[in-house]
Amino acid sequence: MRKINYIILHHSATDYQAHKDDTTGKIIARTICERAQEDWKREYPDYVCDYHFIIGHAGNVFRGQPITSPSWHCTNYEINLISVGICFLGNFENIQMPMLQFNSGVGLVRDLMKQYNIPLRNILRHRDVVSDITHSANSTQCPGKNFPYVPMLDALRDGEPFFDIGEDYPYISEVKTLKQLGIIKGDGNGNLRPDDYITREEAMLIAYRILQMMQN
Repeated sequence: MRKINYIILHHSATDYQAHKDDTTGKIIARTICERAQEDWKREYPDYVCDYHFIIGHAGNVFRGQPITSPSWHCTNYEINLISVGICFLGNFENIQMPMLQFNSGVGLVRDLMKQYNIPLRNILRHRDVVSDITHSANSTQCPGKNFPYVPMLDALRDGEPFFDIGEDYPYISEVKTLKQLGIIKGDGNGNLRPDDYITREEAMLIAYRILQMMQN
């Protein structure tokens, strides 16, 4: 069994159904897999799909590439080897995600996190992955500006005060206390970003909040 450290979230950048009779998205999901098979049939005759799972707008989960095998879902070879690719049908540059699809995605990701012991900070959007081509993140818009990434992470939160740290963070107890007291609030996107240098403005805000707390 291969080691799995990451879950990478994508959108199909297509309509979420092939036509009006494709009520679950099954047909367009199958088409996505068939195109991938055609693209890779010379190098990988048994290749199934660029994604391990595809989730339709009605919440149906379709299996693609066997989870025991890597799929080429993002332009980072090393990440592909140790990740699961999940594709949400739809173009979330233009539309909002239906709640049934959102809830199904949260359930699938939560199950995979438990099964493979994947921390919340390793649930990434395709755009967050550093590309082997550009050598930087943000080489793609996938999964789209309207993809509910922060709400999804929030739904998956299991006691973590911020998305990018977990229970293994050395100062997790102190961080939890400081957040509960309102002294630290993160970057506005749910992250602590502990490796960043603190700015003068941030230091002043923290000092101000401590003074306010002492006066109350």
